[in-house]
Amino acid sequence: MIGRLILTAVIIGGGAFLLLSDSFEEFIAPYAGATATDIENMKNDPAIQTKINQILESISENFTTIKFSLNDFFSV
Repeated sequence: MIGRLILTAVIIGGGAFLLLSDSFEEFIAPYAGATATDIENMKNDPAIQTKINQILESISENFTTIKFSLNDFFSV
């Protein structure tokens, strides 16, 4: 119970910081710029593109397996 209260307080406090803070843009700007640069670098790197494609294929295969498992479970 205490853990849920602490988690709720952290979430509400974080939301208040995002909504009410005048310096939020100054706080987040360096991280946002670095993230945008990293994303551009990842889009241009063929090795990373191959890894992302493999991950997406694996996720697709797992969803298909789950779908068939659920169909078998509910059809019985």
